[in-house]
Parts: sequence; C-alpha cells; structure tokens
Amino acid sequence: MVAMVVDRFGVRSTTNAADIREQTRAAKFFWLDVFGGNDVTRTELLSGLGLDSSDINWAVRFGQAGRLYIGRDKLRAVTWMADHAGDLREIHVLSSPQCILTIWQGDAAALDEIRQQFGERADGFEKSHFAAAGLLLQLLVGTLDHAVRHLDQSLAHLRSSLDTDPNSADLASLWPRLQKLQALMASFNRYSSAVRSAIVGIETVTGMDPRGAEELNEYADQVEDFEHQIYERRRWMSDIMHDNAMAIAQRQAEQINRLTLVSLIFLPVTALSGFFGMNFSWMINNIDSPAAFIGLGIVLPVVSVVVSIAYFRHQGLIHFKPRSRDKPPSVAAPGVEEGMARHSPKENIVPELEESTGLLPPK
Repeated sequence: MVAMVVDRFGVRSTTNAADIREQTRAAKFFWLDVFGGNDVTRTELLSGLGLDSSDINWAVRFGQAGRLYIGRDKLRAVTWMADHAGDLREIHVLSSPQCILTIWQGDAAALDEIRQQFGERADGFEKSHFAAAGLLLQLLVGTLDHAVRHLDQSLAHLRSSLDTDPNSADLASLWPRLQKLQALMASFNRYSSAVRSAIVGIETVTGMDPRGAEELNEYADQVEDFEHQIYERRRWMSDIMHDNAMAIAQRQAEQINRLTLVSLIFLPVTALSGFFGMNFSWMINNIDSPAAFIGLGIVLPVVSVVVSIAYFRHQGLIHFKPRSRDKPPSVAAPGVEEGMARHSPKENIVPELEESTGLLPPK
C-alpha cells in the first residue's frame, strides 16, 4: 500500500501511521491519498488520522453505490474517477477540518496531475475544507473525460466502418460496451440525484462558508453536465445499433427476394417435371423416342427458363450489369461530432442491390 500527502509544501509519499499522526499534529490542512493495499494496512494507516470506526469501515469498504453526504464539518462521497485508459475506478472521499482523505485502487499515476494542481491551491484551504473538497471533487469528475473520449473514438470508428462497409462492423464488441454504459448511466443517475439532494440548503450547514458553498454548487453543475454527456453517448450508440439492425434486415429481405425470383424462374420447369413424371400408360408407351427426349426433356425446359428470364428482365426485375470489383473509396475517420451524426440507413448503410447474380428485388 502507498499513500501520498499533498499540502502547500508539495507532494510526498508515506507508508506508516506514525507519519500520518505527525502530519495531523502539525495542524496544517492536507490531502491524504491512499491507493492499493488491503483492508488491514489501510485501517492501520487511517487510525493515525483519529477517525472513528464507522468512518474507517466506510472508507475501506468498496462496491458501494454512489452517494454524497454533507453534514456538520464533514463531507463523505462515494464517486468515480477514470484513469488514462478510460477505465472507471471507485473512489471514496472524506473531508474534515483537519484533512481530506481519498481511498481508491488503481495506478497511482492516474492522479499525478490532480495532486499537483491541488497542492498549488492548498494554501487557501485551511479555513475552508468544504471548498477544498468541492475543488477536489471537480478535479475527479474531470477525469471522467478520459472515459468519454475513449467511448467517442470507438463510436466514431464504428460509424465510419458502417458507412464504408456494413459487413465489416463488429457489433459483437459493441454490445458489452453498451451494457457497461447503461450500468454506468443508471449508477450515475442515482449519484446525480444524491448530489442534488445533498446540495440543497448547504449554505446553512454548520461550518459551511460562501466559498465552500460555491465550489460544491459548481461540482453539482459538473455532475449534471456529465450525466447529460453519458445520455448522449448512450443515444448515439443505440442509434448505431438500430441502423445496423435495419441494414441487416434490409439485406435479409434482399436475399429473400432473390430466392423468390430464382424460384419463379424454375417454377415452369418444376411444373413440366411434375406433368411428365406422371405414370400414365399412354405417355409411357408413346413418348419413348430420342426426338421426344430432346424436345420435351431438354429444349422445352430450356425455353421455359429463357422465357421466364426474358419476362422478368422486361419487367425490370433482373439486370445483367456485372458487379463492380472496384474497392470503395477510403473514408477518413470523422471527428467526434461528425462521426456521431445520424446517417440515413438508405443512403449510407444499406448496400447497393446489384449483386454478381444480377438479381434485384421487385420495386
């Protein structure tokens, strides 16, 4: 387990409870960032802060629902952050007049920039720990942009693949992302509601100052903005899957139409086979010459097929135009806004009806 102490003097690491107790006795406001380790080592380290057992048990217990509590000289939050790879991490934030505590699991480098920014602003937080907590929560919600950016890139790539070649789009890899996004959206909706409820009337909370109320209200606005971003990405992803489903249904309908045309072409041959396959004694005794075999067994079926094809071609249901072998022009991956724009399935997703067989569905 590793812990980082962030104050106006900079950022430094610590690994034992004695350093934490010494830092607390100095009566200088600081941020203790704890990551990694197990419950035993984390509990031993947190005991040096003078926290009661309920706060320590809450801090080391992961898998909680997102929530925010603002009370008498205390702020507790269960929220999320995102590392540079876009993976979400649960993080617990506890603010008191002495310090701010964060506990999470993941790569320590994910918060290097935030530690540096907080340390540069820590000099003015000794009289307003609520303002410090509000600023830290804003910095943490800002990391969620990594997750949004990775999702935007995936959606833009998928949309470009659908526009270029619908058959190349891998929707199987998109489905787990959609489920994950839906789970995140449901969790964040609950968290956003909890934040709005906790912010109501914070100006009257004991120990709250105007700056702290301002920072926490700004954090509530950022949470609401991120909730809207998640909703937009979910809508875009659903639109892509809906367009792809429409393209698949269209291609299946085309194949059914082609099979119907082929069946209609050979339907006269089937009827002739059924007629001449009947075991009438007169037919068996009188149609037994080589000329009858050539005329009725070969020429008549060929003529019926040719007449059927000519009729369907005259009706515009069959074209003999060969399929182009040229590769589709390369399409550069669009930007986020362009890649997310809704395209018409008829214009961009559904492939052309002309195939190498030359068969087209009826208009």
